Amino acid sequence: MDFSKDLSVIVLAAGKGKRMRSEIPKVLHQISGQPILYYVLSLAVRLNPKNIFTITGQKKGPVSDYIKNNFPGIKTVPQPEQLGTAHAVSMVKKYKKDFGKNVLILSGDSPLVNIGTLKKLVEYRTGSGSSASLISSLIPDPEGYGRIIKDSDGNIIKIVEETDTSPEEKKNHEVNSSIYCFETKSLFENIENIKDKNKQKEYYLTDIVETLVKKGKKVSSLKIPDYLEVMGINDRFQLSVLENIMQKKINESLMKSGVTIRDPQSCYIESSVVIDSDVIIEPLCFIRGKTRIGKNSVIGPLCQITDARIGKGTRINASVVLDSDIGNNNKIGPYSYISQGTVTGNNVEIRAFCEVKDKKIKK
Repeated sequence: MDFSKDLSVIVLAAGKGKRMRSEIPKVLHQISGQPILYYVLSLAVRLNPKNIFTITGQKKGPVSDYIKNNFPGIKTVPQPEQLGTAHAVSMVKKYKKDFGKNVLILSGDSPLVNIGTLKKLVEYRTGSGSSASLISSLIPDPEGYGRIIKDSDGNIIKIVEETDTSPEEKKNHEVNSSIYCFETKSLFENIENIKDKNKQKEYYLTDIVETLVKKGKKVSSLKIPDYLEVMGINDRFQLSVLENIMQKKINESLMKSGVTIRDPQSCYIESSVVIDSDVIIEPLCFIRGKTRIGKNSVIGPLCQITDARIGKGTRINASVVLDSDIGNNNKIGPYSYISQGTVTGNNVEIRAFCEVKDKKIKK
């Protein structure tokens, strides 16, 4: 399906993230070297939709600044008061004439979603004739998630948020992922009818499901087998869980592309790092930023490399390399510190316990 004309995307990124206990907005906390929001917005861009709107907490603030500097094609829409997810979505109502036939709503704190799942959701909504479709999953510990309530025939009748669930509803492990695809007309015709009759006194987007069902409209769920894909982040522990999952994906991808990682569990490699095939990464290495490592190099053990360009066939042992250009077939370390502005030619040796900064070194 070509999404460029029929799909608009709304990313909800205005939440305060109180449980993070931080002055940093939740969606700007980092996973594998990038803000959580980076992964969601990158995914939205890859869908090639007609337009993307991100709801932010304020017109001018760190989230808006981040989007302006890194995703200039995405429109930010402020939600001055955080009165719930339905209220957040209603902020874009003034742009509804610019929307495609489908509206995909994403949560700004769910960085592990696959693009294939989102495409499948949009196709599922249109193919099933539903006014709305959502992604659901069975979670071993559903605490904190809204529960999908179905009738005896398996049809969705409503979604109940965690704070409003009854003891019986709490036993239900099928949860809402907060990822939706709406028929645009149905979304904007019903968004303003949502009331704040709940313990939080907020306008829940989930309540639109019950509204549509009462009007005789169909609401369907796309249940996915891997609940980890749609996990959100609410606190630092969940942040660490998702970062571990993300790191595993990064390391697996590198190994499948021809990189040897001796001990994947001990190596931290950020998503922005590029490593050519036949490179060997020894245990206990931290590789960050815009680092690029050339073919047949050996890194580690015990290396820290950030924003560095490493040539082919270079061996770096138990050393730190920061913001430097290292040539081909170099030998560095052990226990050397190479920092900003250092440039080496080919076949250079920097032996043990050396500190080099802002130098050009030739053989």
